[in-house]
Amino acid sequence: MSLFSIDRSIVIEEKAMRHRKNELYKLANEIMDQKDLETLMIATLSKIAFIDYMLGLDVMENKRLESMINVVNSNRGTNHQLTDFYIRF
Repeated sequence: MSLFSIDRSIVIEEKAMRHRKNELYKLANEIMDQKDLETLMIATLSKIAFIDYMLGLDVMENKRLESMINVVNSNRGTNHQLTDFYIRF
């Protein structure tokens, strides 16, 4: 990931962010069944939502993230919802 400081602005490369997001999905799939890694799972899903926010995407329309949350809920007996990961500043 490359960051450039331009006159008090930060530019984030979309390609790098999309790659990072895909890597986070892979991590979430790897730890899906490991109940002792609940904190890591929540942090990973939160990072995915934050990347969507930084890319200007609506987290509420991310069907892949929503599907991932549903699988996490069924595997772990939790009740997370997509709105739990909604980010807006």
